[in-house]
Amino acid sequence: MMNQNMEITEESLGREIFGPLGGIIELGAVADAGPERPLESVSVTDFVARHREVLDRATLEIQKIGNFDSTIMAMIDELGWNQDHEITAPSLLLWSGAIQEFSPQLEDAESVQRMLRTGNDLQMTRLLHALVGAAAFRGEIVSISAPRIAYTLKSAAILLGIDQNDATRLTFRMWRTAFLPAILMPSTPASATTRTLYRGFAHELEDLLN
Repeated sequence: MMNQNMEITEESLGREIFGPLGGIIELGAVADAGPERPLESVSVTDFVARHREVLDRATLEIQKIGNFDSTIMAMIDELGWNQDHEITAPSLLLWSGAIQEFSPQLEDAESVQRMLRTGNDLQMTRLLHALVGAAAFRGEIVSISAPRIAYTLKSAAILLGIDQNDATRLTFRMWRTAFLPAILMPSTPASATTRTLYRGFAHELEDLLN
């Protein structure tokens, strides 16, 4: 979640989206490999190649949502999460918000599966918040951007290997509970215009996803 004191730039908007998307790629690659596959043998490039169409469409929707130029979209390659790299248990621990204690048992199958489940919830919710934040900052039309956001979430669920409808409904409920009050409550520093936009996205996404 972007620090409210941070200067909001096109680059920061992109990083807020591409961060959780990178986590989703790693989590999805591990889940796709199966519980018996050692983490060090999981191939990110093979996973991305098999899901290229889904990922390309999702990134196209992200570009439209954030009205990003080619320089910002090039950050995907610069960050390197779509290229081959080793996935480690500590990286899964990071994506899952440290749901497990750091220990020699971190690579045990039970620990890995718990980190995957928690990481799915956390990174999907962060992705949704970042997408809405980018669209709201750009002043995008809610009725146009909300379906794009919903599509991107469903694409993320495909990458994670989880049910699209169930995952997007759950993600919306988690986002509405964990993130929205910090923006919508009268005591927050958000402007009236920002509150109106976020409410609009919340209402439209509720209808689309439920």
